[in-house]
Amino acid sequence: MGREIKGRKPIIGITEGGDAGLDFSWYRKAKDCDGVILITKRLSDYFIEKALDTNCIIHATITGHGGTVLEPNVPALKESLYYFSTLYDCFDEDKIVLRIDPIIPTKAGFDAVMNVFDELLNFGNIHPRVRISFMDNYPHVKERFARAGLEPLPYSFHADYIRRKNQLDVLNKMIGNIEVCGEPGFESTGCVSYRDLEILDIHEDINYKLYQEITFHQRPECQCLPYKKELLPIKKQCKHGCLYCYWR
Repeated sequence: MGREIKGRKPIIGITEGGDAGLDFSWYRKAKDCDGVILITKRLSDYFIEKALDTNCIIHATITGHGGTVLEPNVPALKESLYYFSTLYDCFDEDKIVLRIDPIIPTKAGFDAVMNVFDELLNFGNIHPRVRISFMDNYPHVKERFARAGLEPLPYSFHADYIRRKNQLDVLNKMIGNIEVCGEPGFESTGCVSYRDLEILDIHEDINYKLYQEITFHQRPECQCLPYKKELLPIKKQCKHGCLYCYWR
């Protein structure tokens, strides 16, 4: 049975504003939500313990750049994949999402993505849900790249459509059913979607007439259902210090 929701819309907590594996203030707020989407680059035993005490879907962000100048304080790839594989001992498969966010749409950036899947093969027969987005080249991100001595990316804000499409086509051919997050020119799947409501087992008690009232919010490409509640409204860079972070 799904949890009862009568006369109101569901509340889905999400940790887009920070990292759920670094800042655990989301945990007490999760009790007021019908379900939560936990987004983190820092899986750990403690994170898994807290997540198990909530009705959650985990977006484990693994870009392949952990421990590099791009993600200086993010765990290295093999450590992240080790913990990613352990999630399958604790959670239903549909509740585990490999989030490659962002892909840096250069040859080197895409090689890093392919390396994630190559290394994942070492951890058994794992076929996760996969979500991707491409790096937005904000002015302050350009400045960070320059200060780090990195070559500037060859696009202004969004990478050109053909470059993104070619890389997405490769991934779809290899994996299939890639979920795309907020990318202009592509059909997107919200971080909070109908599928997620079903996975969180709250769909049975929802009055579906409410869906007729839905207006998508945030940027035009965002297809999240308007039920999400930010659990980490920090509005600044987390301790991972990623160069491409949209927070200044």
